[in-house]
Amino acid sequence: MGTAVMLKTFKHVIEFISGMAFITLSRHMGLERSSQFFGNLFTKIGPRFPQNKIAVRNLTAAFPEADEAVIKSLNIEMWRNLGMFFGEFSNLDRLRAEADKRINISGWDLTQKTFDEGRGLIFFSGHMGNWEVMAAATHIFDKDVMGVYRKASNPFFEKWITKIRNKSTVTKLVQKGADGAKNIIKTLKAGNTVCVLNDQKMNDGAELKFFNRRAMTATAIPKIARKFNIPMVFVSVQRRANSHFDVVFHPPFLPETTEDAYQDIFNTAQKMNDILEEAIRQQPAHWLWLHNRWK
Repeated sequence: MGTAVMLKTFKHVIEFISGMAFITLSRHMGLERSSQFFGNLFTKIGPRFPQNKIAVRNLTAAFPEADEAVIKSLNIEMWRNLGMFFGEFSNLDRLRAEADKRINISGWDLTQKTFDEGRGLIFFSGHMGNWEVMAAATHIFDKDVMGVYRKASNPFFEKWITKIRNKSTVTKLVQKGADGAKNIIKTLKAGNTVCVLNDQKMNDGAELKFFNRRAMTATAIPKIARKFNIPMVFVSVQRRANSHFDVVFHPPFLPETTEDAYQDIFNTAQKMNDILEEAIRQQPAHWLWLHNRWK
């Protein structure tokens, strides 16, 4: 093992040990207390991180009419939401166990009707509120829902994250990429559902509009949806007090299918961006503005 690899492994171990100390504290405190504690903590330490500059820059560009005080407030509340998410993720099994009283679901009737057609469904959302709640809510339709995710850079955290997700929200997980796409197609062909967060920065894809700026946007999901004519459903997650959430299944829609395949894919991806932006504008402080989406 080379020196560089050893140093990287050591760094990952230290990160994991430090992280597990906070996770242990979170577990000891329980769901609501942990959410509130880490929410408050993150408002104090979050703005000190170098990444905070990205959030402030993104907020300022997205809301040019807002003054400095409004941007600062949105930024602080974004960190609060992220801290709450951390406290809740550490207690995800408890959140799932109490889902009936903590998660209020609406709009499921139209989605249920579409799911019953047996063509599969693509659920998409963004990093809003507690984004793990979407996967938990989709279980009312499909117990074998597949979650698409980006692998954590720290392999020790990756194992822990996968374990808690398998136990609490999604039993099937697939990483983004070529192999993941094959599994997504197989799942949809079987008439099952796939959950994806489609709001992260991409190095490839299409340069589309998002908050009145051009942003590289993932097109893999629109491409699959078009090829197999899979219905798509936007799922919004809105945070309420004390780790309670409103989950709304918006009306299903089909991807565009004309003779121009490339334009169809771009148009569907743009529609996803527009839907997501509208939802973010309703609770802007609850979206993860730390993504370097417009780099």
